[in-house]
Amino acid sequence: MHVSTPSLRLLACQDCDLLQRVPSVRPGLRVRCRRCGALLYRQVPNGLERSLALAVTGVILFALANAFPLLALRAQGQVLEGTLLSTARALWQADRPLLAILVLLTTFLFPLLDLAGTLYLLLPLRHGVRPPGLGPLYRFLRSARPWGMLEVFLLSILVAVVKLGELATVIPGPALYAFVALIFTLAALSASLDPYSVWQRAEGAA
Repeated sequence: MHVSTPSLRLLACQDCDLLQRVPSVRPGLRVRCRRCGALLYRQVPNGLERSLALAVTGVILFALANAFPLLALRAQGQVLEGTLLSTARALWQADRPLLAILVLLTTFLFPLLDLAGTLYLLLPLRHGVRPPGLGPLYRFLRSARPWGMLEVFLLSILVAVVKLGELATVIPGPALYAFVALIFTLAALSASLDPYSVWQRAEGAA
Protein backbone atom coordinates (compact mmCIF):
# COMPACT_ATOMS: atom_id res chain seq x y z
CA MET A 1 0.00 0.00 0.00
CA HIS A 2 1.29 3.49 -0.74
CA VAL A 3 0.07 7.07 -0.54
CA SER A 4 1.49 9.95 -2.52
CA THR A 5 1.12 13.65 -3.18
CA PRO A 6 3.05 15.84 -5.59
CA SER A 7 5.60 16.60 -2.86
CA LEU A 8 5.37 13.58 -0.58
CA ARG A 9 5.45 9.82 -1.12
CA LEU A 10 4.67 7.43 1.71
CA LEU A 11 4.96 3.66 1.81
CA ALA A 12 3.57 1.26 4.40
CA CYS A 13 5.83 -1.62 5.46
CA GLN A 14 4.15 -4.95 4.70
CA ASP A 15 5.70 -6.52 7.83
CA CYS A 16 5.14 -3.93 10.60
CA ASP A 17 2.72 -1.46 8.89
CA LEU A 18 4.92 1.54 9.63
CA LEU A 19 4.04 4.40 7.28
CA GLN A 20 7.21 6.19 6.26
CA ARG A 21 8.55 8.58 3.70
CA VAL A 22 10.14 6.88 0.69
CA PRO A 23 13.43 8.40 -0.47
CA SER A 24 14.51 8.55 -4.09
CA VAL A 25 17.35 6.13 -4.73
CA ARG A 26 19.54 5.23 -7.67
CA PRO A 27 18.72 2.14 -9.77
CA GLY A 28 20.03 -1.04 -8.18
CA LEU A 29 19.65 0.14 -4.56
CA ARG A 30 17.17 -1.13 -1.97
CA VAL A 31 15.09 0.69 0.64
CA ARG A 32 14.38 -1.02 3.97
CA CYS A 33 11.98 -0.26 6.79
CA ARG A 34 13.47 1.93 9.51
CA ARG A 35 11.66 -0.04 12.23
CA CYS A 36 11.98 -3.74 11.31
CA GLY A 37 14.47 -3.71 8.45
CA ALA A 38 12.11 -5.41 5.99
CA LEU A 39 12.56 -4.68 2.31
CA LEU A 40 10.24 -1.85 1.22
CA TYR A 41 11.23 -1.74 -2.42
CA ARG A 42 14.20 -1.97 -4.73
CA GLN A 43 14.87 0.26 -7.68
CA VAL A 44 15.41 -2.22 -10.50
CA PRO A 45 16.75 -0.73 -13.76
CA ASN A 46 14.13 -1.31 -16.49
CA GLY A 47 12.27 -3.55 -14.07
CA LEU A 48 8.90 -3.25 -15.76
CA GLU A 49 10.32 -3.92 -19.22
CA ARG A 50 12.26 -6.91 -17.90
CA SER A 51 9.15 -8.29 -16.21
CA LEU A 52 7.15 -7.81 -19.41
CA ALA A 53 9.74 -9.76 -21.40
CA LEU A 54 9.65 -12.57 -18.83
CA ALA A 55 5.84 -12.65 -18.93
CA VAL A 56 5.84 -12.96 -22.73
CA THR A 57 8.44 -15.73 -22.47
CA GLY A 58 6.31 -17.45 -19.85
CA VAL A 59 3.23 -17.40 -22.10
CA ILE A 60 5.20 -19.02 -24.92
CA LEU A 61 6.61 -21.69 -22.61
CA PHE A 62 3.18 -22.29 -21.07
CA ALA A 63 1.71 -22.89 -24.53
CA LEU A 64 4.51 -25.31 -25.41
CA ALA A 65 4.20 -27.13 -22.09
CA ASN A 66 0.51 -27.81 -22.77
CA ALA A 67 0.66 -28.44 -26.51
CA PHE A 68 3.08 -31.38 -26.47
CA PRO A 69 3.43 -34.59 -24.41
CA LEU A 70 5.08 -34.20 -21.05
CA LEU A 71 6.23 -37.80 -20.75
CA ALA A 72 5.84 -41.04 -22.68
CA LEU A 73 5.99 -44.57 -21.29
CA ARG A 74 7.08 -47.48 -23.45
CA ALA A 75 6.18 -50.95 -22.19
CA GLN A 76 5.47 -54.22 -23.99
CA GLY A 77 5.61 -52.52 -27.37
CA GLN A 78 3.07 -49.86 -26.47
CA VAL A 79 3.73 -46.14 -25.97
CA LEU A 80 1.53 -44.02 -23.72
CA GLU A 81 1.86 -40.23 -23.81
CA GLY A 82 0.57 -37.73 -21.28
CA THR A 83 0.13 -33.96 -21.09
CA LEU A 84 -0.63 -31.67 -18.17
CA LEU A 85 -4.35 -31.64 -18.91
CA SER A 86 -4.48 -35.38 -19.52
CA THR A 87 -3.03 -35.90 -16.03
CA ALA A 88 -5.98 -34.10 -14.46
CA ARG A 89 -8.36 -36.00 -16.75
CA ALA A 90 -6.84 -39.34 -15.76
CA LEU A 91 -7.24 -38.52 -12.05
CA TRP A 92 -10.87 -37.57 -12.65
CA GLN A 93 -11.53 -40.84 -14.47
CA ALA A 94 -9.84 -42.71 -11.60
CA ASP A 95 -12.53 -41.40 -9.20
CA ARG A 96 -10.25 -38.81 -7.61
CA PRO A 97 -12.10 -35.60 -8.50
CA LEU A 98 -10.65 -33.44 -5.71
CA LEU A 99 -7.09 -34.33 -6.64
CA ALA A 100 -7.88 -33.78 -10.33
CA ILE A 101 -9.29 -30.32 -9.59
CA LEU A 102 -6.27 -29.49 -7.42
CA VAL A 103 -3.84 -30.50 -10.17
CA LEU A 104 -5.82 -28.51 -12.74
CA LEU A 105 -5.85 -25.40 -10.57
CA THR A 106 -2.23 -25.45 -9.41
CA THR A 107 -0.56 -26.51 -12.66
CA PHE A 108 -2.80 -24.88 -15.26
CA LEU A 109 -5.32 -22.29 -14.10
CA PHE A 110 -3.29 -20.29 -11.56
CA PRO A 111 -0.11 -20.09 -13.70
CA LEU A 112 -2.25 -19.06 -16.68
CA LEU A 113 -4.02 -16.37 -14.64
CA ASP A 114 -0.66 -15.15 -13.35
CA LEU A 115 0.81 -14.77 -16.83
CA ALA A 116 -2.33 -13.37 -18.48
CA GLY A 117 -2.98 -10.92 -15.64
CA THR A 118 0.64 -9.74 -15.65
CA LEU A 119 0.50 -9.09 -19.40
CA TYR A 120 -2.81 -7.25 -18.98
CA LEU A 121 -1.20 -4.95 -16.44
CA LEU A 122 2.25 -4.43 -17.89
CA LEU A 123 1.48 -3.99 -21.59
CA PRO A 124 -0.65 -0.84 -21.09
CA LEU A 125 1.72 0.53 -18.42
CA ARG A 126 4.63 0.06 -20.83
CA HIS A 127 2.83 2.44 -23.23
CA GLY A 128 1.81 4.94 -20.54
CA VAL A 129 -1.80 3.75 -20.13
CA ARG A 130 -3.33 2.73 -16.81
CA PRO A 131 -5.38 -0.48 -17.32
CA PRO A 132 -8.86 -0.66 -15.74
CA GLY A 133 -9.00 -2.50 -12.44
CA LEU A 134 -5.24 -2.31 -11.89
CA GLY A 135 -5.35 -2.20 -8.09
CA PRO A 136 -7.73 -5.12 -7.38
CA LEU A 137 -6.23 -7.29 -10.12
CA TYR A 138 -2.64 -6.75 -8.99
CA ARG A 139 -3.55 -7.56 -5.39
CA PHE A 140 -5.35 -10.70 -6.54
CA LEU A 141 -2.34 -11.82 -8.58
CA ARG A 142 0.00 -11.35 -5.62
CA SER A 143 -2.29 -13.36 -3.33
CA ALA A 144 -2.91 -16.14 -5.91
CA ARG A 145 0.71 -16.53 -7.04
CA PRO A 146 1.67 -19.00 -4.25
CA TRP A 147 -1.04 -21.36 -5.50
CA GLY A 148 0.83 -21.98 -8.73
CA MET A 149 2.68 -25.10 -7.59
CA LEU A 150 4.55 -26.13 -10.70
CA GLU A 151 7.61 -27.08 -8.66
CA VAL A 152 5.61 -29.57 -6.58
CA PHE A 153 4.15 -31.11 -9.74
CA LEU A 154 7.63 -31.43 -11.27
CA LEU A 155 8.87 -33.16 -8.12
CA SER A 156 5.99 -35.64 -8.32
CA ILE A 157 6.92 -36.33 -11.95
CA LEU A 158 10.51 -37.09 -10.97
CA VAL A 159 9.34 -39.45 -8.22
CA ALA A 160 7.05 -41.24 -10.66
CA VAL A 161 9.87 -41.55 -13.21
CA VAL A 162 12.12 -43.17 -10.63
CA LYS A 163 9.43 -45.65 -9.56
CA LEU A 164 8.42 -46.55 -13.11
CA GLY A 165 11.98 -46.83 -14.39
CA GLU A 166 12.12 -50.56 -13.70
CA LEU A 167 8.73 -51.29 -15.29
CA ALA A 168 8.82 -49.20 -18.44
CA THR A 169 11.04 -46.95 -20.50
CA VAL A 170 10.39 -43.32 -19.66
CA ILE A 171 10.76 -40.93 -22.60
CA PRO A 172 10.87 -37.19 -21.78
CA GLY A 173 8.52 -35.25 -24.02
CA PRO A 174 9.14 -31.81 -25.54
CA ALA A 175 6.78 -30.26 -23.01
CA LEU A 176 8.96 -31.37 -20.09
CA TYR A 177 11.80 -29.05 -21.13
CA ALA A 178 9.34 -26.18 -21.64
CA PHE A 179 7.80 -26.98 -18.25
CA VAL A 180 11.16 -26.78 -16.46
CA ALA A 181 12.01 -23.53 -18.25
CA LEU A 182 8.58 -22.16 -17.29
CA ILE A 183 9.28 -22.78 -13.61
CA PHE A 184 12.49 -20.74 -13.76
CA THR A 185 10.80 -18.03 -15.82
CA LEU A 186 7.96 -17.62 -13.31
CA ALA A 187 10.47 -17.47 -10.46
CA ALA A 188 12.43 -14.77 -12.27
CA LEU A 189 9.21 -12.88 -13.02
CA SER A 190 8.19 -12.95 -9.36
CA ALA A 191 11.63 -11.67 -8.33
CA SER A 192 11.84 -8.90 -10.93
CA LEU A 193 8.32 -7.46 -10.67
CA ASP A 194 8.49 -4.90 -7.86
CA PRO A 195 5.10 -3.63 -6.60
CA TYR A 196 6.47 -0.13 -6.01
CA SER A 197 7.57 0.11 -9.63
CA VAL A 198 4.09 -0.90 -10.79
CA TRP A 199 2.36 1.75 -8.66
CA GLN A 200 4.95 4.34 -9.61
CA ARG A 201 4.41 3.69 -13.33
CA ALA A 202 0.63 3.65 -12.82
CA GLU A 203 0.69 7.10 -11.22
CA GLY A 204 2.31 8.57 -14.29
CA ALA A 205 0.03 6.74 -16.73
CA ALA A 206 -2.96 8.33 -18.42
